Amino acid sequence: MTETLTEYRIGERSVLRPGTRFRATDGPLFRLNDGTQVSLSARGPFVFRCLIRANGCDLIQASDRDGCSAILHIAGERKPPTPEIVPRPYRIKSLIRKPKHGRRRK
Repeated sequence: MTETLTEYRIGERSVLRPGTRFRATDGPLFRLNDGTQVSLSARGPFVFRCLIRANGCDLIQASDRDGCSAILHIAGERKPPTPEIVPRPYRIKSLIRKPKHGRRRK
């Protein structure tokens, strides 16, 4: 069953709502034949759209800095499409807040 939510609590005081800007780290990796790993993660910062819960996975639908849609796997188990891909979940690192005051003059 698929469930779509408009809010996601990431901490005691932090909640993602539509339009909230945030940063994410980690993400999926590609393992080469010699054992080195290459990151396949999307680039941020991101703008939150919604949270999708499906098949035991939590997925965030967001826009990246270029305005392209991105789906970020943040919780639950996923099966890799190929053995070379490591489906590591993203971690929400921080919210990006607007400054409370204008820039300081020098």
